[in-house]
Amino acid sequence: GRGGQENPLEASIKARLQKQVDDASERYERTSVTQSALAGAVTEMEVALKELSGDDAAVIEAVRFPDNFETYLRRQTVGRRQNVEAAAEPFFDDLTRIVAEEFIRLTPGSRAFDIAALKQLLAGQEQLLAGQEQLLEGQAETHGLLGAMATDIKEIHGAIPRGQSASPTRIRFGSRPKVTTGFVKREGQDELFDAVLTRAEPRTVLTGMRGSGKTQLAAAVAAKCEEGGWPLVAWINAASRKELVADLYELALRIGINAPKDVPPETIIRRFLDQLRSADAADRLFVFDNVENLDDLRDLTPKGDGVRALITTTRHLDWNSLGWSPMVVGVFEREQSIALLCQRTGDAHRDAADQIAEVLGDLPVAVTQVAATARWGEYTLSGYLDRLSNHPLESSISRLEGDDYPDAVGGALFMAYEQALEQLRTKHPQQESVATSLLDILSLLAASGVPTHWLLALDDDSDAVRDTLSFLKRASILQESIDSNKTIIHRLQGKVYRETYLSNPEKLNEARAHATSLLNEIDVDQLENFEQQRQETRNLVEQVSAVTPQHHSHPLFSDPDFAALLATTLRNATDLGMPHLALALTDSVTRAGDTLGSDHPSTLTARLSLAGAYREAG
Repeated sequence: GRGGQENPLEASIKARLQKQVDDASERYERTSVTQSALAGAVTEMEVALKELSGDDAAVIEAVRFPDNFETYLRRQTVGRRQNVEAAAEPFFDDLTRIVAEEFIRLTPGSRAFDIAALKQLLAGQEQLLAGQEQLLEGQAETHGLLGAMATDIKEIHGAIPRGQSASPTRIRFGSRPKVTTGFVKREGQDELFDAVLTRAEPRTVLTGMRGSGKTQLAAAVAAKCEEGGWPLVAWINAASRKELVADLYELALRIGINAPKDVPPETIIRRFLDQLRSADAADRLFVFDNVENLDDLRDLTPKGDGVRALITTTRHLDWNSLGWSPMVVGVFEREQSIALLCQRTGDAHRDAADQIAEVLGDLPVAVTQVAATARWGEYTLSGYLDRLSNHPLESSISRLEGDDYPDAVGGALFMAYEQALEQLRTKHPQQESVATSLLDILSLLAASGVPTHWLLALDDDSDAVRDTLSFLKRASILQESIDSNKTIIHRLQGKVYRETYLSNPEKLNEARAHATSLLNEIDVDQLENFEQQRQETRNLVEQVSAVTPQHHSHPLFSDPDFAALLATTLRNATDLGMPHLALALTDSVTRAGDTLGSDHPSTLTARLSLAGAYREAG
């Protein structure tokens, strides 16, 4: 302070920061945040302040744009925040907010550097030389006070007890589908549980056609591991290497791996996997769902004492020679199909149930869907069988590698969404249009699901959207993830919807507009919480990255608004300190250019944003 006295501002900052630490310590008693995690957050803020004290631009920014200075400061300290344990990030955010508030107050508190004079100085070039000395004096005084702030934080840091582990003790990662009510036990299920839970088989693969229940079985394994209190249960979307890398990178950050912005994600992941290999023995499960290409897992398969990797795939390979223990997930046994149909519909007509199971080839997703459709449509099993047999489905759904199901499966899944829309049209006309929009969006965006809170904002009447979602889930058209964060349409159901309802070009254009509009409504800048901004940006990158290799999603790229969204997402990811996350959209920018043309304004904007991400990533 001046004249040997403590500056009131210094005292204010010290008191407020000390109170923040005290409050956090009290909250620590009721949460799992460790004292060492708090200490780490204070250390990072101390270093950030030292860096800030030498930054003339920060002083000018505070004077010119005080309303936006907190956002500016958060972006300046994002690299430090990445070093903070996930549990202590809210504490670091609170420190940033306090420092920003006091910093804005600090500048007018300086005798030589008041806001009015500086604004006048910046506004008129002719005053620049006259005010230069005043500006430098003010900045020197400001930097001195910032140094005092750093010292105060260091003193507070010293008061926090050390010695406790900062590593999270239990992590549940990913948005896997819920295990359906009345899940039917599968052939070989006991052997699978024994291999993973008891024998600690390091690598297991579930193979089978789409709709056979591989993901449900893997979800049941994950649920068992969580019930057993395993320290790590992770669900990884593995339809492409980009999705796989994105999930593993985010998991590495959750674990606490240091991730400077100039280090590529795959390097961070390798550090995480190295740590996993050298860690003490512990039960840990990684599920890689919907692996399309085994090469995507190259160098990314976790290993370690107690680590289990479980993948689901339609691929039929010589898994044993590749070092994986295979389990083929087939269809229901006939008695299982009959029992499910009779029990869930309340109809004891076993012959009709047997005939339905026969035409569906006992495919679990189809049998389960038929039971729901018959129940909600109030059909007897005989009545449903007649309708299915006479349904005017123009063609069977196309098959992909690994699929071999009867034509009636397409008809059953077609009838399911057709009946749902018909019921809504009759009873709740407004909800029919909402349901169509939901099906449009979910069938075109990421197959791993769409954030539910985005969908709830689809219509001004959020209650109508919520009711429609609930109806479609009860009708087994949609699913909810175990953490309730995502809404999912089964891949086969989405495929049927696209090949029937969206086969009409006009309907496809409407669906494209619905999906693009939903994504464009996500305004990251309007979010007040810094971590919310980063999370929503990660969600957007996940969606755009996922649709890029999905052939059925390519119509999205013909919309200039989608390419504009791509550019905005790239810029946000870079500005929020996640340039390597932005680089995951490189193929997306290429796709946009191929579709719209290399000289289209939206293409050029996206390429410019991508160049900025490369520059920031080093």
